[in-house]
Amino acid sequence: MTEDTLVKFKNLAAPLALAQGDEMLPVIKAAIPAWPFNAVDGDGMDRSSFARLSRHSETQWQLDAPLAEKTSVLHDPVNAVCDLIAEISWERLRSRPDLLCLHAAAIQIRDRLIVFPSQRRAGKSLLTAALGREGHPVFTDDFVPLAVDPQTRVISGLANGIAPRLRLPLPETVSEGFAVWVDDSITLRNRQYGYLSGLSLPEAGTAMPVGAIILLERPDDHRGPAALSPVPIDDALSVITKQNFGRQIHAGAILNVARALVQTIPVLKLVYRDVEEATALLRTSPLLDGLPEARLSASDAHLPTRPAPLEEGWQRGTQTADMATRYRQTAGTTEVETDRAIYVASERGLAIHQLNPLLAIVWKLTAEPASGADILAALAVIYPDVDASQLQGDVQASLTFLLREELIAPLAGQSQER
Repeated sequence: MTEDTLVKFKNLAAPLALAQGDEMLPVIKAAIPAWPFNAVDGDGMDRSSFARLSRHSETQWQLDAPLAEKTSVLHDPVNAVCDLIAEISWERLRSRPDLLCLHAAAIQIRDRLIVFPSQRRAGKSLLTAALGREGHPVFTDDFVPLAVDPQTRVISGLANGIAPRLRLPLPETVSEGFAVWVDDSITLRNRQYGYLSGLSLPEAGTAMPVGAIILLERPDDHRGPAALSPVPIDDALSVITKQNFGRQIHAGAILNVARALVQTIPVLKLVYRDVEEATALLRTSPLLDGLPEARLSASDAHLPTRPAPLEEGWQRGTQTADMATRYRQTAGTTEVETDRAIYVASERGLAIHQLNPLLAIVWKLTAEPASGADILAALAVIYPDVDASQLQGDVQASLTFLLREELIAPLAGQSQER
């Protein structure tokens, strides 16, 4: 039995094990052409391999990844590499826990990185390919690590060196010329996906300041020209907090970086149907001229990427709020308020919560010590037409949620049964 080939990707702490290295390395290189790696001696490694790829049969490869949600999967070679890339992205974060990571595409346009958060059926990867065809450097079409410079507080995206992946077959809306270019550019494919070659891919780890966030909308019934316009920061903040998957980072730190992104750089929306028309608009739009750099505020810079305290065995409380008990917001919570919403993260830092209107009012009223009865009396004035028993139930439910999420706590000297 031959020994595995161990491959070390640049900036990853652990190696990848390949059972049939000569067969697998060319396939991996086609999908990950700009992320340097080299064979290593396992005796000199501090950590065991984060994943192992092996040939299961003539048509299937097996990926074993002990830290993945599914620790062992069988796929054809292309889909096996797709899953391997997902595991590499997690290992990137395990190797550098200070990085945030967004589920998004990131393309360099002029001298700034433009981030396109993932949104269902919005054509993110197709637009990435079209921009790459025009010569724009492709940092990623799927996940972008974000780093905060400790001196300048500038927020930059990091290239991942992975070729854009398109779902096949292409939509009928693309032109014949674009379809031919895609077909000619794919070097690794199966019936579902194709990885593109020949694009400008900065080496993995290359940093570029983030200059704008563009939300994508590609409605089936859109008949007008592609349009790029500013949007309220609420729209972007909601998307960014949901598309972050750097779970090793404290939720409060994620919220602070998300706030910096939407407050210090333009937030735009691109509505389009024709991907080549959208590409032409992005290439020429004055809205992308002279973009600033995303930057964390000085007040948030003390712990820009604070780690999350992921205690094993911690469980949310099961207590029910008592209407007679006085509560107050817990120390260390992070709050971001916009025109339409309030986002909060507890000191424990495990989740970001977007509060609904009633929760937002209850949260505000607990900035100072207040009992459920106090809050009920205040809300009765705001909502005079709401049945008193319903309002009391809503207040108690709101306090219970905030209590269980450790966003509020009973005032010192008062007990609260779990």
